Amino acid sequence: MLIKRDDGKICFVRHLKDGRRYWLLPGGGQEAGESAYDAAARELTEELQISAAGFRMLFIRESINKETGRHIQFMVCEGINPDYSTLATGTDHRVEGFDFFGPEEIEQVTIYPAMKADILDYARGKTPELFRTLDWIS
Repeated sequence: MLIKRDDGKICFVRHLKDGRRYWLLPGGGQEAGESAYDAAARELTEELQISAAGFRMLFIRESINKETGRHIQFMVCEGINPDYSTLATGTDHRVEGFDFFGPEEIEQVTIYPAMKADILDYARGKTPELFRTLDWIS
């Protein structure tokens, strides 16, 4: 999920998973029977302890592991009018912290899944392509 401050900087969370540290957009999996809207709201709370007034779909990315058939879809939406008054690292144990990056900083960090170009387009006011398949990264 993309959430940004008034200065245009985008929020990223720093994960520690399986001994690796990396940055990614807030968000995560959708639970069985959970709407996409409810999943987005839950993930914001779990990772950053904040809420948003609503969500707007921006683009969808997918990765397919051709060896195993595993297929993951990433629905990237924008959080509308996020309430930063309670911003803090949330309850997701993988989240070590968060920060806000502008385009120059985004170019310098490793981001997973590998949609840096799409995030940079958005940060620079361009509309990312709606659908795209990303390389599978193990």
